[in-house]
Amino acid sequence: ALPAPPSRARVPVRGPAFGEVYRLGALALEVLGPRRRYKSPNDQSIVLLVRGPAGSMLLTGDVEAVAQAELAGVAADVLKVPHHGGGTSDPGWLASTGARLAVIPVGPNGFGHPVPWVIETLEGAGAEVMRTDRDGDVVVDLLSSP
Repeated sequence: ALPAPPSRARVPVRGPAFGEVYRLGALALEVLGPRRRYKSPNDQSIVLLVRGPAGSMLLTGDVEAVAQAELAGVAADVLKVPHHGGGTSDPGWLASTGARLAVIPVGPNGFGHPVPWVIETLEGAGAEVMRTDRDGDVVVDLLSSP
């Protein structure tokens, strides 16, 4: 049998709020989004900047250009590319993250994800691009120095 949903089990449920920082051992997870209500459900994605002793990673959900504009100035060593590398990103923002590694979680799809210009933009900005459909699972260790 499945456990009771949190509401029926009287467990308080709440989502993360913009600006909150959660600590998990040596990792700090800062909530960068959503900052407000957006028209696009994709822009409502939870965005986290994870920092550890060995670097940082920006987890972007499916955010599109509108929410990305509000993330201007946020840099990270690793970027989880929004929306499976679909064409809803701002190329300037993708390049501005300064990511050395860009991870695109994607599988077979009828949408053409990832779109070629997203990969070209990231590589042109100096990022190594890894795709889960070609490279398999990608493990990012933010705890151990290389």
